[in-house]
Amino acid sequence: MCEKFKVVIKGRLAYIISESGTSAFIPVDKLCEVAKRFNICYENFRCN
Repeated sequence: MCEKFKVVIKGRLAYIISESGTSAFIPVDKLCEVAKRFNICYENFRCN
């Protein structure tokens, strides 16, 4: 099971917010790498 996050993209940065309230800024081009590494599922962003 993965941790669910919502993604808000602001230019070249993405602001991710978890269901539990944790948040972070991540470069958009690293979103999928971070998801794989930390077992994250984005609710409104798709990784290939």
